[in-house]
Amino acid sequence: MPSLAKPIQALRARPLLVDCLIAAASAALLGLGAAPHGGAFGDPAPVGVVLLAVLVAAPLVVRRRYPIAVLLTSVVIMTVYTSLGYRATLGEPAAFIAAYTVWARYPPAKAVAPTVAWVVLFELGLVLGDVPSFVVDTTRLLAQCAGTIIVGRLGYLRADRMVERAVRAEREIRLEAEQAVAEERIRIAHELHDVVSHHISVISVQANLARYVFESSPDTARTALDTITGTTTEALDELRRLLGVLRPPRYELREYRPQPGLADLPALVARVREAGLTVKTRTTGEPRRLPPGQQLCTYRIAQEALTNVLKHAGEACAELTLEYGADELVLRVRNSASEGTPPPNPAGQGLIGMRERARMYGGQIEMGPVGSGGFAIELTLPYLPQERAR
Repeated sequence: MPSLAKPIQALRARPLLVDCLIAAASAALLGLGAAPHGGAFGDPAPVGVVLLAVLVAAPLVVRRRYPIAVLLTSVVIMTVYTSLGYRATLGEPAAFIAAYTVWARYPPAKAVAPTVAWVVLFELGLVLGDVPSFVVDTTRLLAQCAGTIIVGRLGYLRADRMVERAVRAEREIRLEAEQAVAEERIRIAHELHDVVSHHISVISVQANLARYVFESSPDTARTALDTITGTTTEALDELRRLLGVLRPPRYELREYRPQPGLADLPALVARVREAGLTVKTRTTGEPRRLPPGQQLCTYRIAQEALTNVLKHAGEACAELTLEYGADELVLRVRNSASEGTPPPNPAGQGLIGMRERARMYGGQIEMGPVGSGGFAIELTLPYLPQERAR
């Protein structure tokens, strides 16, 4: 048995060769078993009839690609052969192999129709050929047909289980890969936290030292500043290394640009106006220079709010207000009503993202319908302690 493993494996790797061998064997049985009406095995038959019998098996070469077409073609040729009064004394393997392929490839709903056509055409051939053993041939056909359907159905179920098993295995591999990536990202996040914390602590200590001895010991202050410079360089190198690990494998390098801030709001408003939305802007209070993170938070929320107006109320007018208070920055984006267009869903992904951004910087965001069908979003972002002192 072990000696047959390699040849069997080689044949499985060449399905077309297997089908050619099956077609050749079926053609040999049909050709050798061709007999005239009322004849028996070994009785001579015209060459044309033998060729017609061989032709019944020829479509089996492409049975995997066109199962139903192969079955119907073989049965039609066999019907012509039988209706001319000739018999296949060694059996009719081509039709059964083709029927098995249909039932092994398709569910019953799709395999029943060609099988019924096979039986009907076979019976038609028996009637036209005036076969003396009509009842015997019909009974044999139905028994063989039932066996073919059972075997083919078992093959279909087995293939279906194999596909399901392969899909499950692929899903498990993908989940394992995702889990490994998540664990690696957590490890990198911890490492990133340790690197940043260490270097920031060193920078803070040295900066306090430099400020303390700035006038009394300039050399010590200069040494502290040199240490800050070196530590900053090391921190940036470590961050680049860790972020390089997090970059996707096929990430295309592109030009890096600074993140947008409050100074970019006029450009954002201009783009929205070019898209067809009427936007009014207003700024109150004394503008402050906020940290980049807070500026980015405010910009992104304004961007999302104006985008929502474009999407959900494109014919409305919008008003964007920036209010610099004593302790907090307030951003308001309000739009008028637009007929026939519902307000955005507060549970939508964009609005959820706004809440997350606001919460990240200790802010609050309120949103909902106002006036007669309009919608408003209001962000309240408290200043950092050092900003409040200014």
